[in-house]
Amino acid sequence: MAAETKPITPEELLDLLKLNERDHVADLGCGTGFLTIPIARIVNTDVHAVDLDRGALEELKRRADEMRVENILYEHMSLEYIHFSQNTLHKVITRFVLHELPNLVKVIQDLRDMLRDDGLWLIIETEALPQEDRLPSDDLMRKLQSAGYEVEKGYLRETIYYLIARKAVRRPGV
Repeated sequence: MAAETKPITPEELLDLLKLNERDHVADLGCGTGFLTIPIARIVNTDVHAVDLDRGALEELKRRADEMRVENILYEHMSLEYIHFSQNTLHKVITRFVLHELPNLVKVIQDLRDMLRDDGLWLIIETEALPQEDRLPSDDLMRKLQSAGYEVEKGYLRETIYYLIARKAVRRPGV
């Protein structure tokens, strides 16, 4: 049980993201920047920090300013209304936010269009929520696969799972 209480570190998640300095990244549901700032320190592009909580974005900006991290774009909006040009994002991360979305299928489909063909979406969720709030990994995997993603599943802790979703791209002659 001790492993369950060990906090997840940004480094654990960054290892799964496999960032390149030229990656265009969106941290959706970024909160106060648990991952946004570490990502911005790796990439040479602007990181899109998107959250519905204006106070969290303000705290993220304060922290980023304090650390002299300048390549963050702060975007106050619901994930159901995000819009990036088609095929522009290399990496997307959502952490403990998808279970809160009333229109999850729309977000899944929209992000598929916004991700590059070689893009990756890292999803972190927990199965330790009350039944009515829970987003079981198998259900989420099915939704992603139905929308045209290839999905890989793993666990960070006993009840905290991750999914790595990539666009299922048809290759000529296959």
